Amino acid sequence: MKRSILYIDDEVGCLNLFQETFGGKNDVRTAMTLDEARRMLEERPADIVISDQSMPEITGTEFLSEVALTHPPNYRVLLTGSICFGEVIPEIGDGTVHFFAPKPWTQEDMRQMFERAGVHLAQYCKAH
Repeated sequence: MKRSILYIDDEVGCLNLFQETFGGKNDVRTAMTLDEARRMLEERPADIVISDQSMPEITGTEFLSEVALTHPPNYRVLLTGSICFGEVIPEIGDGTVHFFAPKPWTQEDMRQMFERAGVHLAQYCKAH
């Protein structure tokens, strides 16, 4: 079964690379704007939501906080090249962010994320 993934980032190169790398085995949708990402989630929820921290309209942690309230069963991932891990500890602690990875990410980073997402989503399905 393919995972549905929504990835929001204002860097088209990052979106294209992710799509090329993981699109074959997953249902990957990408968005460059907040409005586009919100619309995509309303049209069809995603198993995994990935957000860059540094977005023009909203921070990644703010977006993932919103997603946690509106679409709670998903696995939320924060990517950033500019933030220190310690700055997102509250969001990790309260469950807003399930996985944190640096940019540029590696395929190994994403493989670990997919493994953890699979466990998280399976546990959620069992509980509900």
